[in-house]
Amino acid sequence: MKAYRNIKEILYFRGDISPFLIHLTKPNKGRTAECNLEKIIRERKLIAGESSISDARLEIHNKDREKQYCRAISFTETPLNEIHCLLDIAGRSCDLEPYGLVFLKEKLRIKGVAPVFYLNNEGNNKLSVIKALCRLIEIEPESAKQILPLISSFGKKLLDPTKTINFLWEREWRYPSVEGDLQFNESDVFVGICPDGKINHFERLFSGVQFVDCQRNMKWYASKLVVARQQHDMKFSVI
Repeated sequence: MKAYRNIKEILYFRGDISPFLIHLTKPNKGRTAECNLEKIIRERKLIAGESSISDARLEIHNKDREKQYCRAISFTETPLNEIHCLLDIAGRSCDLEPYGLVFLKEKLRIKGVAPVFYLNNEGNNKLSVIKALCRLIEIEPESAKQILPLISSFGKKLLDPTKTINFLWEREWRYPSVEGDLQFNESDVFVGICPDGKINHFERLFSGVQFVDCQRNMKWYASKLVVARQQHDMKFSVI
């Protein structure tokens, strides 16, 4: 007779399923990515940026409404040892840098962070779906504030089907701006990310949290990852 295993026992060692959600910083408002990470650590909170990131923005032609329904804080579910791939892509409009925080996914799920809703527009037929979703603003505005920030698409570009777009590989999660700032504490963070030469600085700034350089092989930081894993009593494979 076949022996079955508990689902948790299987998930603990699935290398493609990360137990983390990672937030990387970038330069904005005259501050460097490094300065933005310092600010996040000091304030113990993440704040949604000014840019509209939901594809719902294409059907909302009012700046105030865009601000309400299309902004969010972004995270990636990319495994920790593959984060460097997000930094190496030419021609991106959003240039991420090797500074950020690696959060425990379960902690952020409880706070309301959710996976992006990806619409498949390979058939060039999803603009009408987004129009329908945007009608929620008139019918059920509070629900719209929860749903619309999570909308993204892949395949043919919604307003220019001669071009294609595909960010599925980012495995993005979002925290709608309507929820306010995302408060966190040390117990929500597995490790921090910064260049190797900045590790001492950030570990002094964020006492009790280990920092690693995502541009290096994670085996370089094996002892740090073991310490972090023990601190959080984690059974999951972390790289």
